[in-house]
Amino acid sequence: MDFLTNPWFIATMAINIMALLYLSIKYYYRSKEEPTLFEKLRAAGIFPTIRKPPKPSDLKGGDPENNIDINNP
Repeated sequence: MDFLTNPWFIATMAINIMALLYLSIKYYYRSKEEPTLFEKLRAAGIFPTIRKPPKPSDLKGGDPENNIDINNP
C-alpha cells in the first residue's frame, strides 16, 4: 500500500482522471450530425465502392476435387 502515497502515482492517476473526464464530456456534447467518412471522401472527389465477393457460379474452373494436377502428384 506504499504506492498509494507515492507522488508519481497520485499525479498519474490525477492526469488519467482528468483525461477521462475531458474525453467523456467531449464525446457527450459532440454534434450528432457529423458527416460520415464516405461523405467526406465524396466531397473530396473520391467515390469509394464496397466490393461484393464473386458468386461461386461466376468463378471459372471446375470442381477442385475432380481436377488432377499432373505437375504435382
